[in-house]
Amino acid sequence: MRKKISEMTAADKVEFLEQTKQAMEREHGIPWKSIESKILEDIDNTFDDEKFVKMDPAFRVDAAYARKEFGDHKPSLVDYLLWNVKLVTHSEYAEW
Repeated sequence: MRKKISEMTAADKVEFLEQTKQAMEREHGIPWKSIESKILEDIDNTFDDEKFVKMDPAFRVDAAYARKEFGDHKPSLVDYLLWNVKLVTHSEYAEW
């Protein structure tokens, strides 16, 4: 399925997340729980002012874009993944 990110329903996001979990496990060869914990740690570091300034400068660039996109509101896992799709593909659409 292909859909504009801003038009995705809650059900679309659940389906996207499930498909993403399966794809990432296949691509990386590690359990989703390990991948998920790393992503959640990245989100926490990005939206924690003290941790953000201590980030490696290479990672802080993308983190700054995330902070600009979401403001003071730490995004959910699925919203962060969708934002990442948008950042990487330069497209307003997600496919799953």
